[in-house]
Amino acid sequence: MSEPGHISRAGTRFGPYQLQRLLGKGGMGEVYEAYDTVKDRTVAVKLLPESLAKNLDYQERFRRESRAAARLQEPHVIPIHDWGEIDGVLYIDMRLVPGEDLRAVLRRETLLSPARAVGIIGQIAAALDAAHADHLVHRDVKPENILLTANDFAYLVDFGIANNETDPSLTKVGTAIGSYAYMAPERFDSGGVTKRADIYSLACVLHECLTGAPPYPTTSVSVLIMSHVNAPPSRPGTHQAGITPGLDAVVVRGLAKNPADRFESAGDFARAAQQALIGTGPDGVYIPAPPTVPNAPVFGERNQPPQQMPPGGPRNVPPPLPPPPNWQQPNGQPYAPPTKSSGSRIAVGALLVVLLVLGVTFGWIYLTRSDDGSTNARDGVTTSESPGESTNPTPTTAEQVSLPSGAQPCDQLYPETSAYTTSAKGTLITSCPFAEEVRVAYAGSGPPGESRPVVAISPVTQQAYTMDCTASGPLVTCTGGDNAVVYVY
Repeated sequence: MSEPGHISRAGTRFGPYQLQRLLGKGGMGEVYEAYDTVKDRTVAVKLLPESLAKNLDYQERFRRESRAAARLQEPHVIPIHDWGEIDGVLYIDMRLVPGEDLRAVLRRETLLSPARAVGIIGQIAAALDAAHADHLVHRDVKPENILLTANDFAYLVDFGIANNETDPSLTKVGTAIGSYAYMAPERFDSGGVTKRADIYSLACVLHECLTGAPPYPTTSVSVLIMSHVNAPPSRPGTHQAGITPGLDAVVVRGLAKNPADRFESAGDFARAAQQALIGTGPDGVYIPAPPTVPNAPVFGERNQPPQQMPPGGPRNVPPPLPPPPNWQQPNGQPYAPPTKSSGSRIAVGALLVVLLVLGVTFGWIYLTRSDDGSTNARDGVTTSESPGESTNPTPTTAEQVSLPSGAQPCDQLYPETSAYTTSAKGTLITSCPFAEEVRVAYAGSGPPGESRPVVAISPVTQQAYTMDCTASGPLVTCTGGDNAVVYVY
């Protein structure tokens, strides 16, 4: 029997599988597109190299990939159909995903837009959170192990070197498995490896998506290892224009040398990156807007030390308000104590004049009001309006958008985007926090008024969902996920 690493087995029979074409190969074997003659379906079959099939440690890793992935009921982990051994070769039968890996995309496009990169990372974070909840550390998060469909639905693959946090016997001292460019500093010593090693690797992948290169691009393995251990974290914004300071800060925290300084979970990392697309706080660290819904959670980084504020403490800058008609706003600080008695008299006089003008104005409106509540100009009274101009021009606001019956507007949990300020949920199963996530994802993924799919993480289920968004005038309708309906306007 030929070694899978040397000669392609495409066109041959492997048990019940007709191997049709080679899809890829790596350290854990080869993957073929295959036809299952028993179940009458096309699948992906992964074969372990024969030269390693007798290696007990290697077999354990292979079987562990099967068991781990089969246990994970998460949309962004490829489902496992079957696994076993045929003719001395271990195999895994899994779903065939049409698409390509992230490495192929980066080879073709070099880098991705921040919105697209963060959307992909959010989906992989959901897969990692599911694995980590089962005490599994992937240990090989890299572009080659991220598969993308045509609509950018992402899958995390290759759990063959996954490590169970509760079973230290599976990690050998001095054994470094994975790609050096994405390995956390603690991977290079004999210390324990936790889920935060995957978060570091995910931050490396996001860095490469944003800039076209991993954090420490070098062809020297020794230099690469020393960089992971000692070099300052790389800021994507120093390599590529258009990356906000907030997103820079998120990546830098994900690349922290000390695992305890990284995010608590992959989902926290992904949410912070998503939020950083739309706003930054002091020192470029995003501060989420306080919720306006009673008991609504604030989505952002958890268990962080207090942030450094500029001198004088935090400053809230309210949006500018339109000036009132027919009179000028007074200069100076409102309610400032007078420094001279003459200033006090002037202020009182000015206030009396304003009150007098208001009294005359409202009195005149009352006297000239018609029976239907409108006002009519009398002889001797002129207005500044042009003929045919409306006396009450209606501004274009979110309140003017006509929502479908049953839609419930949501309070704003995140800052306004340039084109979309409000969201609404269209079904009872849809939550307002998820609606706000969809609003931010749509606004940050392309031009306004365009129909396109977006990926948003649900703060309720902690999973990423693909939503198909259709634009119709000022209203965007997004459907998908678990029967979710979201309106963005």
